[in-house]
Amino acid sequence: MPLKMIKNLVVPQDHFFFDLLQKQAETAHTASRELSGLMGDYRDIRAKVKKIKDQEHQGDELMRAIYTALNKTFIVPIDHADISSLANSLDDVVDMVDHASAMLISYDIEKPSPAMVELSLILVDQTKELRDAVVAINHSRTYGKVSTHCNRIKHFEIKADEVHTKAITALFKTTDAIAILKHKEILDCLEAATDKADKASQNISDIVMKHA
Repeated sequence: MPLKMIKNLVVPQDHFFFDLLQKQAETAHTASRELSGLMGDYRDIRAKVKKIKDQEHQGDELMRAIYTALNKTFIVPIDHADISSLANSLDDVVDMVDHASAMLISYDIEKPSPAMVELSLILVDQTKELRDAVVAINHSRTYGKVSTHCNRIKHFEIKADEVHTKAITALFKTTDAIAILKHKEILDCLEAATDKADKASQNISDIVMKHA
């Protein structure tokens, strides 16, 4: 292993873990944008779902890199547990987005419902704020921006809950039981993705409270 890499693992530069976390947040935002693009232009579905799967694989690689570094690093800029919790939450967002997109194919959905489209758009806005929040914890001088981003993330999570509840209520007024189950699971998955993003924002807020 190169001497520089060994040095970074034992006494890493502050940006070492933050760079990985920022890449995770960017991956979540990219996957969300890909999903929204698929929902808005429902053609070439398999190719677009594959692009989302590629982001999920990228997320897995970043998780492995973070855990490898955590296991070998003695000194970290923030607590090991905080890095691990935030990394897991960010990865969960990507996993939920990937799962929702895969179900569009496995459940043979002919056309996304308006609620699915709206939830995917909310995810794009939410993950943009999440990405910016992760960037803001890189330096103590930008900690003041974190609360604004986290408040917006919570706003989008609440909005997603409202869209989800309204869509499920309408869905159970229909009569096709199989379609109800399929659509409900996808809606649940999309709403869960917004919950995971909100969880990540809570992890970020905790980090700021400890280190501000």
